[in-house]
Amino acid sequence: MAASESLKLSGDLSKAGVERGRPLAPLDSFLATPSRFFSIWTLSGVPKPFCVIISPVRINPERLAELLLGFVIFIWGANFIVMKAVFREFPPLAFNAVRMTLAALVLGAIWLARERSKKMPMRDWLQFGGVGLLGNTLYQILFAIGLDLTTSAISSLLIGTIPIWAALLAMVLGWEKISQKAWLGIFIAFTGVILVTLGSPSVQGNPLAKDPLMGNLLTLGAAICWAGYTVLSKRLLERYSALRVSAVGLLVGVPGLWPFAMPYLISLDWRALPLSVFVSLLYTSCLSIAVAYLIWSYSVQQLGAARTAVFNNIVPVITFILAFLVLGEPITGLQLLGGAVVLAGVWQTIREKGANAR
Repeated sequence: MAASESLKLSGDLSKAGVERGRPLAPLDSFLATPSRFFSIWTLSGVPKPFCVIISPVRINPERLAELLLGFVIFIWGANFIVMKAVFREFPPLAFNAVRMTLAALVLGAIWLARERSKKMPMRDWLQFGGVGLLGNTLYQILFAIGLDLTTSAISSLLIGTIPIWAALLAMVLGWEKISQKAWLGIFIAFTGVILVTLGSPSVQGNPLAKDPLMGNLLTLGAAICWAGYTVLSKRLLERYSALRVSAVGLLVGVPGLWPFAMPYLISLDWRALPLSVFVSLLYTSCLSIAVAYLIWSYSVQQLGAARTAVFNNIVPVITFILAFLVLGEPITGLQLLGGAVVLAGVWQTIREKGANAR
């Protein structure tokens, strides 16, 4: 959401039709608490917490958005590393259920504080349930198991193919057409995925990857699930805010994670867990999802959805670097070549879709 977090937010906001100069639904209430510390008001295009940071210096809102995006992209790139490391202490399915529950509670609180008076018909609740189960239950299960079996670097790269799968699904449903240049990008990306898979070290050569081939396949399955979530959410985003779609999708999807997590949680000795595990829970839930949502929303408002989405391509690069430096994950030359090819294909597809949208 690990990194699906980035694609989730970019997909939700771009499908909502947020453009540069067009304000989002006002981020005027972060949490419903008596303290004004948790209130966010948009003032001259810059949220107050950011105004406090830069108050001594005048800065262009677009430049601020780019700086904040750099911060978010680093958070999302490191998210894979944090989760991969914590899996040594905390079973993957159990950890994912706990972190996603925390994220759902935080975003749910923001949503209720802003839009509590707005009602939804039952048919929309059913639609929310469908996309929530696809994007926040099935995706998260496949993603967590896949990350546990493969490396964090390859996982981030394969999750980065979500725009490719989304374009293909939208074409199958008859909602969008794919141009020849976009098809070229898709072909390039798939070629890169094959190179990455062929270049993955064996289990003996990479102890952090228990079953690279199965992990890669499960991660690709997760990417397809999130692509489905992104495309099928389009109709909901025509009627509701991106925040509501994200928050409600989490709230209805997260309970489906618990039946798979409970066997591990029951036998888990919480008192034996190091402090780093609890810090990782906060990082991968509150920081990489809730805080990143606010920053991404502001950036889309200032830069536009297409320009902001390009930053997603940097996430796998950061993950590759951190995976090598922090976890000591081996990276082969064929993987590096495949990774570059995948990023080139995704960039080509996104660029072509953006050009067609204009």
